[in-house]
Amino acid sequence: MASPAPLNTPAPHGAWTLYPFLIAMTRGAPAMVDFGKARGAFGVHGADDGWNLTHLPTGTLIGVAPSAKAAMRAAEGIERVWDWTSADEPDDSAAPVIREVLRINGVKRSESRSVREASVRSPAMAS
Repeated sequence: MASPAPLNTPAPHGAWTLYPFLIAMTRGAPAMVDFGKARGAFGVHGADDGWNLTHLPTGTLIGVAPSAKAAMRAAEGIERVWDWTSADEPDDSAAPVIREVLRINGVKRSESRSVREASVRSPAMAS
């Protein structure tokens, strides 16, 4: 099955750059524009419950970090573990590594919002 069209184009690689991107919503509109820092397939933006780490191609939440710096470190730690340019879910060999990097950086699932489906279905996200 082919992956759906990406919601956002990847940001430039290298330094974190100010970047507008769409966030997939669970209620109401299909997507909402946010503005944060982005690098490659990841975006980071502030919210009421912390700093959101977003998967840009799908616009979905990976998790919530205690600081922007922690979210960026987590993204940098997982960017080479999986091909994040697609909407496919991380496989069983990548998921434990991703989960551990996110845990080390304090990235957790949101208690109030849905996270990327893989994070709920598979062990791709620490609790």
